[in-house]
Amino acid sequence: MRAIVVEEYGGIEQLKLQELPIPALQPETLLLRLFAAGVNPVDTYQRSGVQGYTPRLPFTPGMDGAGVIEEIGEGISGFDVGMKVYVSGSISGTYAEYCLCSPESLYPLPEELEWVEGACLGVPYFTAARALFTAGKLRDHETVLIHGASGGVGLACLQLCLGLDVTVYATAGSHEGEMLTLVNGAEGCFSHRDSRRFEEMKKATGERGVDLIVEMLANENLDADLKLLGREGRVVVVGSRGPITISPRDLMSVEGRIMGMKMAFSSSEDRGEYARIIVEGVRSGHIKPIIHAVHSFEDAPLAHQSIISGPHLGNLVIDMP
Repeated sequence: MRAIVVEEYGGIEQLKLQELPIPALQPETLLLRLFAAGVNPVDTYQRSGVQGYTPRLPFTPGMDGAGVIEEIGEGISGFDVGMKVYVSGSISGTYAEYCLCSPESLYPLPEELEWVEGACLGVPYFTAARALFTAGKLRDHETVLIHGASGGVGLACLQLCLGLDVTVYATAGSHEGEMLTLVNGAEGCFSHRDSRRFEEMKKATGERGVDLIVEMLANENLDADLKLLGREGRVVVVGSRGPITISPRDLMSVEGRIMGMKMAFSSSEDRGEYARIIVEGVRSGHIKPIIHAVHSFEDAPLAHQSIISGPHLGNLVIDMP
């Protein structure tokens, strides 16, 4: 089979296309034939060996994908060969034509979605659901701000809020991104390039502030986020690439909270609930992953360069025709 392999931590040049044996089926695992793999920022951290991610070398990157079940190991029930599924967290890596998965990481692919769309459900939508509902405790009638809302996780947050009784604002890095957030449910979108954006957000809320902020780049925004919070407001930190200085008094003045989140700490029950929410959203028409670009195996380095440098509108996918 064809697969991307990383033999040394480093830059995008470490993503090398190789021919490998199909992974051998093990007890209590399933073999999946993949047709698409999602590309996420965490994949670049694993490739680089940074942000606490140091997988054992050599390895095949990729946590998300979509395909059909090829083989089922001993001790597995509830799945059938040929079943269409999406994976969130594979054992052997999804930048490959085949991968091994545990049953807890596989979910039926809604028939309304294509392979490339199914490959974008795992990390983006599970992360968004955890940020909004598990960590953020989003409630009816609240106001939400989604930073970086034109990216994969940001758009997932917007779509998960559709149909809820909440008001959602967004930030984005381009005019096209701003327009995309508006058609996906944002009440208003503010440009990263506008130095007055936080003042304008406060005005948009009638000066009462925001109840929940989903923060994708805390090292740039967290200090300003705290000044934007309303009474008992919360900031959920999904991403950060460095340190930042904040004033704790900003939290004290509103009895606010900062919470970090990491998908690795989610239970199988949590992930099952996120999958249920996603299926309901797909069937209601609220959830449909937006694809920015589809890359070939050979273009995997370009996909990594794009996902980390941005801005991009939606999700990046590796296609395996």
